[in-house]
Amino acid sequence: MKKTFKKTELINPTFANENRTKRQDMNSIGFNNFRRFANFPEMDLGDITLLVGGNNSGKSTLVKALLLCVDNAQLMKTSTLDDILNIKSPKFRFDANDWHDVKIKTFSRAIHNRLAPSLDNLLDDELTLPTKMRFTFTLGNFKFIIEVAGDKDKDEPTGEVTFISIEDRGNMVQYSANYAYHSMSYSVLGSTSERETLVQKLYKEYASAREELNALSEAGDDIAAISAQSEKVTSLEKQIEEFVNPDGNDLPEDFDYEQALKAQFVQSLNTRYTSTSWDLPMEDYIDVANENLLVHIIGNFIEFANNPGQTKPEGIEDPNEYSTAMQTWMYVQEAREALKQEVDKMRKSKTDLRLLLNSIHFEYITAHAANQNTIYNSADRNDYIAETVHEFVRENILKGQDEHRFVVDWMDKFGIGSDFETEQFGGEAYRVIIKDADGYEVNLADKGMGSIQMMILLLRIATLLRFYRPKSMVGFYPTIIIEEPEQNLHPRVQSLLADLLLYLNKEYNCKFVIETHSEYLIRKTQVLVANEKYEDEKALKENNPFKVYYFDADNAKMPYYQMIYRTDGKFSNEFGPGFFDTAAELAFELF
Repeated sequence: MKKTFKKTELINPTFANENRTKRQDMNSIGFNNFRRFANFPEMDLGDITLLVGGNNSGKSTLVKALLLCVDNAQLMKTSTLDDILNIKSPKFRFDANDWHDVKIKTFSRAIHNRLAPSLDNLLDDELTLPTKMRFTFTLGNFKFIIEVAGDKDKDEPTGEVTFISIEDRGNMVQYSANYAYHSMSYSVLGSTSERETLVQKLYKEYASAREELNALSEAGDDIAAISAQSEKVTSLEKQIEEFVNPDGNDLPEDFDYEQALKAQFVQSLNTRYTSTSWDLPMEDYIDVANENLLVHIIGNFIEFANNPGQTKPEGIEDPNEYSTAMQTWMYVQEAREALKQEVDKMRKSKTDLRLLLNSIHFEYITAHAANQNTIYNSADRNDYIAETVHEFVRENILKGQDEHRFVVDWMDKFGIGSDFETEQFGGEAYRVIIKDADGYEVNLADKGMGSIQMMILLLRIATLLRFYRPKSMVGFYPTIIIEEPEQNLHPRVQSLLADLLLYLNKEYNCKFVIETHSEYLIRKTQVLVANEKYEDEKALKENNPFKVYYFDADNAKMPYYQMIYRTDGKFSNEFGPGFFDTAAELAFELF
């Protein structure tokens, strides 16, 4: 238990883009030992993130992890006085059905069920069946790490939280609570510019040395030069090993030095390093019962700083025990005095975090069957259409209001009709009437499945816009997750989905995560990017709202990769087999 001033790398540095921290939403998500993935590196989310890939490639797993992290960040509480006094491990829920039913239910269904490296040493060659998972995610200016343990042989709806880290990147401080070891730490975070420069320099030297060695080896006529260059490469590899693996753990035989340096450089862009850190035995103070747990962790450090602490140790006869007790007491008192100087910063962290957790909202629109019921009964909890119509009517959205105009405008674009109205039956059952330009009326149920699908999506989004629009001036924006919105839709309509997403992002600041198999949707995003006529790659990177990730089920080490847009809208890289290439292959076969 000593005070440290060295630069210590934080656990699982984030890859999130700090240019987008003004929005109060999720910027990145990664996890270990969750569902099918032993390791899912942090994914940076864009304003409109599209997830593509084959069936069972992991797209839904990412969405489930995202929803679980948000739900638990908002739901975890300091539930009872007994929990606080006894410093019991908090519970991480896998069945938060009142928020989002991610259909996992238990820890045993959530934990990765294959051999994997220990979370304490991801470079270790020894593989074990995991008993603990880790989630790493950023919300607004805050980065969180939550570790959850449990018994996979029991069908428990919760797991025990063993560790929580909260990094406040706005105030440059980090708080952690280690429930497994009953310890806590407070760190003031420093800059990473020196490390960024060093990683970049080492990467360039190594890449250049390898390129020269390959050229000499291909020529094969200068054995001395090849030998000298080989020694240079070996020397650089030793430097890289010391840099990326300071603990000297055994590296795997197929260790990729260039990829390791690339990862280090990406991490260094946003990773904070500890300039001052206090590691302390956990003390938990009763502040507000049933308070949000993450807010409470920060508040606990404020209480620690303001508390006079225990009296000086007395009555210990053994000199060694007395000396140890005195050193601990003096260290804790020194930390308490130091943290008193940080109280204003901690209060700012606490206020910012409480506002963040109160402001975020994620709407999950699952893939649902479009039905042709004439009357929608909200008493049927399994009827998503009935639930959507009921909530739209409850918001009392009237003709001429922004949300109503939004629905009507996009009905026209999608070819559904020119207007609509709803009829109520006893406040529980509803009918939706679609009108065309000639005044002809028809039940929504009598339209095609695609029109029903799109109409329900528009009503759902309009309800969200009504609920959040009055708060938009203070940063309350929804993140909307949609599973396969292209169901039942004609190819032309599928492509129009991209226009809808872009419109909502620009006009209402909505953020989207979309699971899709639609080539037409992705193709239209390329057209929209090309139409922006970005000046250069820098302008494209800073302003393009679209991010497309391809999930590669065959690559356990890197289960996804980002598709890189060019300024002309084309991608610099290619999708895996079975997506864009299928249409071309069939056309070639036909030809």
